[in-house]
This record gives sequence, C-alpha cells and structure tokens, in this order.
Amino acid sequence: MLQITASMRIEDLSVNERILVHLKDFTTDPENDGATMGQTQEGIGEAVGIRINHVPRATNALLENGYVGETLVHIGGLKRKRKAFFLTTRGMEMTLDLIAKLREQKVKFRDSEGREKNLAIMEILFGARGVSPSKIILSYFRDGVVLDTALSGVGGEIYISNLDTLPIPDNFVNRTHEMRTLRKILDSGEKLIVISGIKGIGKTSLVRKVLKELEGKKNIFWYSAHEWDSIKSVLERISEFYVQLGRNELKKYTRLSRDVDVGQSATAFFKDMHNSDSIVVIDNIFDLKREVMQFIHLISEQSHRLDNSNIIFITRDRDSLRSIPCLSDMGSNDLVVGGLERESAMALMMSMGMEHDDGDRVFAMTQGHPLAIKLVNSDEIKRIIDTKGLTKEEVWVVRCMKAFDAILND
Repeated sequence: MLQITASMRIEDLSVNERILVHLKDFTTDPENDGATMGQTQEGIGEAVGIRINHVPRATNALLENGYVGETLVHIGGLKRKRKAFFLTTRGMEMTLDLIAKLREQKVKFRDSEGREKNLAIMEILFGARGVSPSKIILSYFRDGVVLDTALSGVGGEIYISNLDTLPIPDNFVNRTHEMRTLRKILDSGEKLIVISGIKGIGKTSLVRKVLKELEGKKNIFWYSAHEWDSIKSVLERISEFYVQLGRNELKKYTRLSRDVDVGQSATAFFKDMHNSDSIVVIDNIFDLKREVMQFIHLISEQSHRLDNSNIIFITRDRDSLRSIPCLSDMGSNDLVVGGLERESAMALMMSMGMEHDDGDRVFAMTQGHPLAIKLVNSDEIKRIIDTKGLTKEEVWVVRCMKAFDAILND
C-alpha cells in the first residue's frame, strides 16, 4: 500500500511511485485510445531508470493493489501486440495527490549562466511552459538540481500540447474536405465545436490531424473521457494543463473543495481558459456520469464568454447533446464525419492489397467506413468465418457483417 506523507520528496520516491508518476501522462484507456511505447515494460524501465527485467516485479505489485491495469494492444510500428500499462481511477487519484505534494518541494534551480536559487517545483512549472510535472520529477531533477538548459521554453513563448500522448492513426487517408471544414470552423470564431459520427468512423484521427497543424500556435489539451470518470478526475486533469500555463483557479478550487460544485468548477475553468489561446478537446462524450454531463452542459452554455480559445466535443451520439439549449439544433459549429469518399476508400483498400472488383463490393457494403474496411480484410475476421458453401459475394457480405459487429460491440 502506498502512502503519501507531508515530508514526501522526489529523492524518496520508490520505484512503484515513479512508475505511477510516469504513467500519468498517458491514456487510461489504451484499448480504445491506443498506447505508446512509454506504456510498455521497456518504456517504463527507461523512464524510471530500472532494468527491463525488474519492471514486472514493480508492475505486479501495482496491479495487485489496483493502482494500474494492463492490456494487450497493438502499438504503432510494432507487428505484435504488446502489454500496455495504465493508471486505474484509484491509481490516478493517488498519483495526482502525490504530484500535488511534490509540487511544494523546493529544489535548486540552475539557470543557463550557472546561477542557482531555491524554487518550488510549482514555480518552475509556471516558467517551463510545455513541461509536465512528471517530466521534471523523473527526467530533469538530477542530483538535487533542476537545470534551466534541460527545460525547453523556460521564460519563452512555448505552446503546450498533449497530442503526442494519443496514438498515431494507421493508414490515415484523405479527409481533405472534412479537414478544410474543421479549419474553417476554427477560423470562423466559433467557440464551441461539435464533431460527431458513428464509432470507428475516424473522428479522433481527423481532429488530431488538424490540431497537429496548430501545435506551436495554440495550447492544446485533449481529454479522452470514459463512462467511469468522476467529475473530480476530469477537473484534476484539466487543472494540471492550465497550471502549466501559469493559471491555477481550477487547481485551487479542486484542492480546497472536498465536494465538487459543478457551477463553481465551471466558473474556475473559464477563469483559467479565458484568453489563454487554448483549445480543449473532450473526446468520447458518450454514456458519461450525470455530474460530468452537467459540467459539459454548463461550459457549453457559457462558451460564448471565451476569448481566443475553443472547446471541441467529439461524440458518436449527437443526440446526447440536444438537451443543451445552445446545441439543441445542428449549426455552423457542427461537423458530421461520414464514410470516406469512394476514391479515398479505394486507395485505402488498394494499399491493403485488395483487388479492384472486391474493393467495389466492400465500398458498397461499408459505405466507406474506414475501420470496417480495415477489419473486413483482417486476419481476425478471416479466421472466424466459415466460407464453405458460400459464394465470393456472400463471403464479403459475411465479412462486412462481422466487421461492423466487432466495431459496435467492442
């Protein structure tokens, strides 16, 4: 069992605690969001400074105590599935409390000219825009000193983005029209933008692609929501982002308030976000807890107050937002993502080695759904189909049915 004490210091962190701090910067749902090498045993070992053969002992203890979970997933660039680790709700709460305590620790900060002064980790974070607390704790704190030269952007106009924690989409295909539309909406001054489309259609990949173009020009925070999220955990993650921008209204509220008042938290959120040159994305707004939806409702209704900032909602159920007056009807701030155009879909299928005639059949049956196209030709689908007695046309029909079944019931 891990315990946080008032005298907790970076130097005293155990291997298990360092692993928790490291995993905070990664998705808590690698099966749906994808995983990166940082969540594998190799990535964990490198980040916390232990040999890879020592990682299982530490992760097993964290698994047994319910602080982390594990799953087998594909990781970009690797053929075989790898074991990826992630923080559970319990683990996230523990880690946020741990980092909050470490923020108060004073350390030596050495600037580029060799001058030293004692600063709290929190003070260093205010100056080091774009650097997460985890990076300072695990990477930049060496022998009791944080070096200015190790922190890119101290005192400079560096913009923050956590897009690199998202998986890089495989085979992203031409979405020229949708990308152009999203750029126009962002440039039009719309404060609140809604991206909708059925599961697996490519909403996340599309938005990520456009926002990657804005890195270095905007502060970008991406939050992938889950049905088990509490309002406290959502606010904690958002507040961590704004603390890096030197804005701490939401952080102060979450630390001082035992019970969350949705109205007060929304007010604190807008104080941090106002004129911050930031884009906040909340992905996967579907089947969320009532208190989280209340927060989404409030920030939607007040989004017109924002200056120089945007909120983007991504949902597979546009109807779930119709109870919010400003989103009751679809408008110029809506982008519905549909299937790929025929040319793009055919290009994707040809890249997978599919014959042209088969591509015509699959396009007609999938209506250009990119994930369905990928699954139709996957080994997983092929293995579970008994093709005996079926015509070629019937085989493709069954494959498409199985593909959509896998998408909708995953």
